[in-house]
Amino acid sequence: MPGVMLDAQAADVSGTAASPPGRAEPPPLADVRVVEIGRFASAPSCATVLADWGADVVKIEPPGGDPARGPGSITSAGGPPVNPRFEVHNRSRRSVVLDLQRPEGRTVADRILAGSDVLVTNLRPDALERLRLDAATVRAQHPRLIVAQISGYDLATSQAGERSYDHGAYWSYAGVASLFAASDGEPPQPAGGFGDRAAGSMLAGAVAAALFRRSRTGEGSHVTTSLVNTGLWLMASDVSDVVATGRPHRSPDRRRASIPTVNCFRTADARWLWLQVMHPEQDWPALIAALDAPWLDEDPRFQGGNLRRLKANQEPLVELLDEVFRAHTLAEWRARFATHGITWAPVRTLEEAVGDDEVRRSSAFVEFDDDDGVHHVSVNTPCAFDGTTRPASRAPQIGENTDEVLASFGVSEGEIDALRQSGVLGARGALASERSRLTWDTGTTSSSTTETGVSSAFIDR
Repeated sequence: MPGVMLDAQAADVSGTAASPPGRAEPPPLADVRVVEIGRFASAPSCATVLADWGADVVKIEPPGGDPARGPGSITSAGGPPVNPRFEVHNRSRRSVVLDLQRPEGRTVADRILAGSDVLVTNLRPDALERLRLDAATVRAQHPRLIVAQISGYDLATSQAGERSYDHGAYWSYAGVASLFAASDGEPPQPAGGFGDRAAGSMLAGAVAAALFRRSRTGEGSHVTTSLVNTGLWLMASDVSDVVATGRPHRSPDRRRASIPTVNCFRTADARWLWLQVMHPEQDWPALIAALDAPWLDEDPRFQGGNLRRLKANQEPLVELLDEVFRAHTLAEWRARFATHGITWAPVRTLEEAVGDDEVRRSSAFVEFDDDDGVHHVSVNTPCAFDGTTRPASRAPQIGENTDEVLASFGVSEGEIDALRQSGVLGARGALASERSRLTWDTGTTSSSTTETGVSSAFIDR
């Protein structure tokens, strides 16, 4: 079994208020049990954050598994196919296969929820209602449970039940793409999962707050977020401009930057750097010295780095700075800026960022060996507690932990055998049929309906 903290281990590290010398403090969410019923990235990424904070996470999957297990598979150099995107969103948890569209499966789910603290999901609202997993139903049965829900569109809107993904509700509908569009308005392709992970991280913080409130009131909560609202929050500076004046105030044209000295420039070796002189009036002498361009300060349009004058003459200033920066390589600018205390950053490729020794020495990545001796490197969630991060484990195989998890929630061996014989737990050690996969995979069908009346079209974000 992957190295997920079991109840006995959690109790062992959390039994005292202060740890003895040389013994690590328990993670902040030790003893918190989380059930994730999600797909693709948003709900699973929320569960990953909670797992990194110490929660014991159980992922409930349909017989065919989370559909994200398929897309994203690549062949590593000299190795077997891997799915790093699924791994990063699903590490550090245990997997249970359970057909929630079968009454027996739903009954078992209630037994799991009764012994848990949090339910995280990104299934569509109408799917949750048909599965009797909507917040009202679940909280009536389990009043201490925190139901954490991510949707594409806000639940208070008429669009709440619409299917949407990261590229739609977050990137397109919220207006995020418009901030990065080309001059002709063509939006760029986004990096995968930007909005999913942002929404998942926001929801994890809300879960922590709800757990804190429950510690005082004894009552659970229904905490929600959406991809649209997350996008608007992440763009809050630009959105606030539009709310106040009816129009955006940030131009995508670098020659019209609101602070011309916070800008990107190309170097002699065709690299880009980002200058970050936020207070030109204060740092102007140092910048002029680093640029070795005293003539800029002699020009009345730019003299003294007066921000009002720089803004009034932003286009000619950027054009002149372009010429200056093309005169030296990135390495030369690095040395000059270090000498004069100028704030800046190189525009790096992902390969450079990942291969940076400083980054690898930080907590940006988590490394571990699985039970088979395979070494894993995964992107870490970006928060540490007291300078430490919790050990991680690989993403589980489909239903890898079904028996042990059900037993831990009081399901007997005989009951487990009967559930497996009936197909509620899927087939042992093998993927279910393609028909079983379609019961939760709305990306491939819009009309299949099971005996419980749950159309696969409803089971989605």
